[in-house]
Amino acid sequence: MSLSKVYAEADSVSKEVAELTSGLVKFNSAHPDGRTDEVVPYIAEYLDKYGIEHEVHAQDPKKPNIVARLPGKSEHKVLWLGHLDVVPEGKLEAWKYPPYDGVIKGGSVHGRGSSDMKGSCAAALVSARILSTRRLPNPIDFWFSSDEEIGGGAGARWLAETSRFKGEVCIIGDGNGGGPGSPSIDLGCKGSAGTRLIAKGKTAHGSTPYLGDNAITKLIKVIPEVYKIGNFKLDLPADLNKPIRDSIKFYNADAPTPEIKKAVRRLFNYPTVTCNIIGGGVKINVVPDYAEAAFDIRLTPGASVSAVRKEIARIVKAAGVEGVEVAEGSEAGARPRTTDDKAGFYESPDTPFAKQFSKVIRKACGKRPQFKILTGGTDGISTSKIAHIPSLGYGTSLSGVAHQPNEYVTIENLVLGVKVFASFPIIYRG
Repeated sequence: MSLSKVYAEADSVSKEVAELTSGLVKFNSAHPDGRTDEVVPYIAEYLDKYGIEHEVHAQDPKKPNIVARLPGKSEHKVLWLGHLDVVPEGKLEAWKYPPYDGVIKGGSVHGRGSSDMKGSCAAALVSARILSTRRLPNPIDFWFSSDEEIGGGAGARWLAETSRFKGEVCIIGDGNGGGPGSPSIDLGCKGSAGTRLIAKGKTAHGSTPYLGDNAITKLIKVIPEVYKIGNFKLDLPADLNKPIRDSIKFYNADAPTPEIKKAVRRLFNYPTVTCNIIGGGVKINVVPDYAEAAFDIRLTPGASVSAVRKEIARIVKAAGVEGVEVAEGSEAGARPRTTDDKAGFYESPDTPFAKQFSKVIRKACGKRPQFKILTGGTDGISTSKIAHIPSLGYGTSLSGVAHQPNEYVTIENLVLGVKVFASFPIIYRG
């Protein structure tokens, strides 16, 4: 089967993939609700139009998942996995275009989820449409899931735990594939050691604070201490040395300042830590007896989660502030627990899967892709560590755009995504 014909057809789908991305963006699937029960019928309608077999799987009826199935001659089934839920849009005044209008302008599709990752989902749907007219050497399932942004509880995690994922290899359509200018493959992604600080005090009238014990004041004292975990050297597998060097090179290519370049150089050998949520107090004239802070702490795949948690507990205890305790985080984005203690997941760049996927991307854009580790988390943790399916990532997302106001994706990246997603099931040889 000729890849040149697939590429030629992909080059003609600019309008289709842009409009499909726009249509997906128009469905508000943002958390905290994260509902996909309106967008999944939209996908089903597209698949029905082209006679593509599909199934809906749902643990939560408000958060269904849908899979498009294409048959093939071999037993080397390929999976593609993407997610339909998105993060909240934030303040509307920060957006140039309304976040759920799916505006197509300037060679891009704009809106919440366009880059992360409804654009990639649209590229996968068009790929399924192109492949459905051909006799494929390998079967492929295109999965569109819910709940990725909060750990996959009703989505990929549940699908993996209930053995609904069946395949030999999996392409995670999430993340930043670098586009035609700087293509890349995600060997894996970071994991989380999300942490909460809980401060307890004593309530009093705001006019007599000396009669109380202010929990917020305690919290403020300990928050800077937790940031010290950013200097804790991670014990990492030796086979990650080269991928880490390559990842630093990739992310530093676009670093705008020396300060950011310095931070990127520490990005994988040390945890990243940021306090993103603080809560406490009930009224301006009441001394608070409870306050809480949540930290997003990311760890390179292969790092020991328990070792980091043990160090955080030591740091908090050493701070010597009575009434402050540390707890595991339950923050949005927490990844599923697995049977081992290691953060994230990663695959070797030397497997036949990685080499064949690299070949596909090189053919599609004319450049050899770099292998890197994704700084965020993906549903690849569920496919790799729960379903035990080797997983590599390539997405149409743009660097520095996901989770931001004025999110967008270029149509050029969408078309490239169609070429990559449609061609891999054709060339894969197991």
